[in-house]
Amino acid sequence: MFDETGKRLIGVITASAAKSEQRQILEGITAQAQRLGAATAIFSNIYNSSEYYANIEIENRIYDLILSRKLDGLILTDESFLNPDVHNDIFSLLKRRADIPIIITGAEYDNYQCINNDVGADISDITEHLVTVHGFTDIDLLTGWRGMPTSQERVDGFRRVLQAHGIPFREENIIYGDFWMNSGERTAVEYSSGVRRMPQAVICANDYMAYGLCDSLLMHGISVPEDVTVVGYEYVGERYYHSPILTTYQRSRYALGQRAVNLLYEKMTGIAQEPISLRGKMVFGNSCTCGADRGLLDRELRAVRREQFYSNLNLVGNFEQQLALCRSISDYISVLQQFTYLIRDISGVHLCLHENWCSTDISGGYREDTETMVCHRIVSRNQTPEVPAFYQKYNLYPDELLAAGSGDILYFCPIFFSGRELGYFILQYDHPDCYDIIFRDWIKSAANALEFLRMRNDIGTLMECRSLSEMHDSITGLYNENGLRNALKYPLRQADEEDNVLLLLMRTELFFDSSSLEQQELSVRMSMEQTEQLRKIAAIKDMFCARVSDKLYAIAAVGNYTQADAELLADKLHTLISHAPLYSAHCSADSLIVCTICRSALDFDLKTVPNVLYDQINEQTAERVARRQHKDSQEYTALRDMMYYHPDENWDVTQSCRDFHLSTGHFRAVYKELFGISFHQDMIRCRIELAKYLLLTTSLSLPVIAEKCGYEDDKYFLRQFRQITGMTPNAYKK
Repeated sequence: MFDETGKRLIGVITASAAKSEQRQILEGITAQAQRLGAATAIFSNIYNSSEYYANIEIENRIYDLILSRKLDGLILTDESFLNPDVHNDIFSLLKRRADIPIIITGAEYDNYQCINNDVGADISDITEHLVTVHGFTDIDLLTGWRGMPTSQERVDGFRRVLQAHGIPFREENIIYGDFWMNSGERTAVEYSSGVRRMPQAVICANDYMAYGLCDSLLMHGISVPEDVTVVGYEYVGERYYHSPILTTYQRSRYALGQRAVNLLYEKMTGIAQEPISLRGKMVFGNSCTCGADRGLLDRELRAVRREQFYSNLNLVGNFEQQLALCRSISDYISVLQQFTYLIRDISGVHLCLHENWCSTDISGGYREDTETMVCHRIVSRNQTPEVPAFYQKYNLYPDELLAAGSGDILYFCPIFFSGRELGYFILQYDHPDCYDIIFRDWIKSAANALEFLRMRNDIGTLMECRSLSEMHDSITGLYNENGLRNALKYPLRQADEEDNVLLLLMRTELFFDSSSLEQQELSVRMSMEQTEQLRKIAAIKDMFCARVSDKLYAIAAVGNYTQADAELLADKLHTLISHAPLYSAHCSADSLIVCTICRSALDFDLKTVPNVLYDQINEQTAERVARRQHKDSQEYTALRDMMYYHPDENWDVTQSCRDFHLSTGHFRAVYKELFGISFHQDMIRCRIELAKYLLLTTSLSLPVIAEKCGYEDDKYFLRQFRQITGMTPNAYKK
């Protein structure tokens, strides 16, 4: 059986794929599958809880995908599942896949081909090392739960070596634990208190118990390996987080994954594969006197540093905040694209949602998920189109997703919220690898934001939120005046003597007639356009935005701001609003007033200081109204508007004088009287205004911007830009 692209597709059923133990076996599986030219689809939950939790149990619906007819075979990593109910559900699904071969690792079951590392042989190797190399005859074994087969296998391997060397085997040398650190901590307390006699060495049945033992012995003043030697098992990593560096045994999980693929491939194709040894090896550290391998420690340290690097990226980034601002699925996808750098070494990320992921029924309950899926490409190495792709759930993915070649590695990770399945992410790799545990935070943030987006776009929710809000403007969703004052109270209380309050007021649509219903609707659309620009500006510096009254907006922030910062903010906002498509098409060049102030936060009065800006707004409004009373105002204003919105044209004062049937001197005098600036200087200013807008909203090169603004010489453009703004175009953009 082949998928539509002609590749064999191996399905892998695992849990907590990011954990060290699972990553080792998954890397073995994916590496061997690539060697054999097969693609891999790995299905894993995120939380993998051992007990039932209603809100997250839904994550295990991801395993329904193993019913896909695209899969040519399945591998189950049995020991990764902690919840017995989930484990039983998996086997119920496997019974429905009698049409394809299945391999199970880490356990033994009738009716299935199973493979596992020889745990007993591995423990024998460790015991042999302690007896023959170190000469120890008094050794304890800290194993797992009493009565558990894998715990007994470890005991049997331990016993065989002691008996082979004529060393008496005593039951008091066996300590039963639970495969976690608290077992080691409890054993250390027994040694230090004298409840249990101190042996020469302790073998721990996994590294976690060894870490707990070593850490606790150190706290009780017992030195490792001077007082007692400790050896772990599994080589799960994390050795740099414990002291001393643990000597352990690397269980060959990587080889186990390779062997599972070979067995499955033989069943799928009938082609025999070379045998792969499953024996592990000692990994030396400082918890025995053999000493650590310096080269291996360097590699481990690089891995730790890399993990810490990505952890810090997630910690200091504002991924969650940007997601919270999303108002559409396109906004959401754009933010995901910006923050995929937080996921290490991926070649593709695809968001696959149920077609009705955002739907609710009339009573507010969730509708049954459809099997139609919508795939949004967040990152794609195949340069596939940006439009979403539709496909059926059990097809797993759009057919073109694997079109690049064989050996693709796909991780299917569930997206859910409060008991509802939304879909899944597909992480795509072109090399044997797996995502880190840090990815759990990334996908959790993405899932939460997706549900908030659903609620935000639900009409009932929007109406409810609007009726309950006393602090927000009902048209734009921004703060109203009361909301802005309330929002500023907390940062003002937290401010210190170096902090200032930056406050900006913007009056828009001056001289715009909104008396008719049609014009009122247009005014609402312009308000939303202005709100979008305000949000863009405010998001950069975590500022507060408000619509304090009709056509009057505010931006406020508390921090290390200066008057120069305030004036630059006002300049950029004026540029963005005045050149916005709707606004520039329906409002004149003198219809926008922006005033700003920067005052110390310690004595800032929320009631009196804004009045300073209100007075400035009113003064400028009065001046512009008076200017409109001039007998030549209409003609000159029309000319100025044309010049401001089409600055690339050749505006010549002589031609303008001919149009007005005036002398050049009279034209210049009237123009300066009306607008407070000469015609020539105003022409330069309007060109620079457009240049600033293009710098802020596009990625055009400077020569292209210069041409669009009417400059034939881009060096002359740079010189005039610096003269007007006091900085270079690149500095202004940054």
